[in-house]
Amino acid sequence: MSHRWSTRLTSSSLAVSAFSSARLVFLLLYCLIASPTFAMANPTEQSSSSSNGGRGLLGSSLIFFTLITPVLFGLAVYHHDYILDTIFPLPDIKTALPYGDADWSAPGSKPAKADDAVVPWKLQVSNKDLEDLKDRLRNTRYGTAMSGQNFVYGFPADQLKKVVDYWLNKYDWKKQEALINQYDHFKTNIEGLNIHFVRVQPAKSTDPKRNVRVTPIILLHGWPGSFFELYKLIPLLTTPQQISGNDYAAFEVIIPSLPGYGFSDGAQKPGLHPPHIARIFNKLMTRLKLDKYFVHGGDWGGAVGVSLAKMYPDRVLGLDVTAYGWAVPPGRSLFKNILYLTMPKFLFNVSEPHRFLIHNFLALMRESGYMHIQATKPDTVGAALLDSPAGLAGYILEKFSTWTNPDNINKPDGALSEYFSLDDLLTNIMVYWVSGSIITSQRLYKETFSADPNDGFPVLVPSLLSDFRHEIPGANSPDEFVRPYYKDLITISKHKSGGHFPAMELPIELAADIWALAKNVLSRD
Repeated sequence: MSHRWSTRLTSSSLAVSAFSSARLVFLLLYCLIASPTFAMANPTEQSSSSSNGGRGLLGSSLIFFTLITPVLFGLAVYHHDYILDTIFPLPDIKTALPYGDADWSAPGSKPAKADDAVVPWKLQVSNKDLEDLKDRLRNTRYGTAMSGQNFVYGFPADQLKKVVDYWLNKYDWKKQEALINQYDHFKTNIEGLNIHFVRVQPAKSTDPKRNVRVTPIILLHGWPGSFFELYKLIPLLTTPQQISGNDYAAFEVIIPSLPGYGFSDGAQKPGLHPPHIARIFNKLMTRLKLDKYFVHGGDWGGAVGVSLAKMYPDRVLGLDVTAYGWAVPPGRSLFKNILYLTMPKFLFNVSEPHRFLIHNFLALMRESGYMHIQATKPDTVGAALLDSPAGLAGYILEKFSTWTNPDNINKPDGALSEYFSLDDLLTNIMVYWVSGSIITSQRLYKETFSADPNDGFPVLVPSLLSDFRHEIPGANSPDEFVRPYYKDLITISKHKSGGHFPAMELPIELAADIWALAKNVLSRD
């Protein structure tokens, strides 16, 4: 069944009953208008009663509109998605989304020879680069923190000095480099880009009674995260868990760096946005001979994950995302926000009004300045961040503070030490620094916001949505808005805490969601 018809045929039973009610109203009106009461009593009186006939027609029209208007109004309020899908049906997904091949290498460069090789790779930062980093850190110029304002003005200079001091004198890069290299890394060229990824297979079971089914999963990071952001999930997903009886499951974990992030090449041509990245990663899974797989993503990884599920439902076994509002078309979301503001609450209400734009507008304005810059002129701010490791740290760590909990803005150290280790935070920053990828990573904002808006196609694969309480305002819409766009929704997993980086902050809780998705799907077989 095509996406278009599956969207139209899976409308709620309430919509069907509403249309049935409308047909009943039409039937009653027909009987009313066709009854003798509204007919001319005598043909010979037609000339003398034309004015009465006019008044009768007007009365019939008034009755018609009085009865039908509430039905139409109710449909418009409660089932506008169905109406809009009927009036503006979705095109063929194969023509609407970018399934075709592309080449993202520099214009004018020689086309790379077709090479499907998957080459082992290891992170090795030279001593020369490390000394250059230390020199830059020693020569950092600091501003003056605004007294008593904590993180209200951004990352304060006094706290930045503490981070730089730790980075210079206590942080052990070689130890962190070994931590990164404990798993196998590879690179392979897809569409002119060398794509970096981590591949971890579960250890073979030593219990002969256990039947362990190994299923691939691709984990997708966002900005300002990296593949390292997802490292704590690896042992939680590769350790087998019981499905039923002697049947166990474990994941083979694939963690790529998004194009332009970390050690994956950045596009040298404009236009590389999430659906294109989804195509690239589907090719990656094909190259690794992983035919069917699960997907998890957060931030931009959520956007890419949603695109993977839409474009390749025959290959994606299930989807877990944290920032799951990517599936809701922005125009529809805005319309629902308008309904919430204008309709009486007894006509239009939702279970999570705190998620509406009206309640998050000021927070969005405060926290989205970076997005406006990166969606318009990413290279400008990128030039400064590429040159200053302290500036890069302040820019990124401020997001790890306020995006984890908005109340952190009023805490002296941004509460970073309450949620993360400074070693982990600096290692994530080091991925950006040693790869020189901050500019190319930020370009994803411009490419995405310069493209067409959300395509409106629903996600058809089994899905579990991980809802952490302090996710960025506006990232996740109220449940009622989201459900129509995830057609096989297992659950929306509500977490009482947690922010934008749950893989680092609450990996056990996030892994539990991924396992809940997998157990549901695998138990269907």
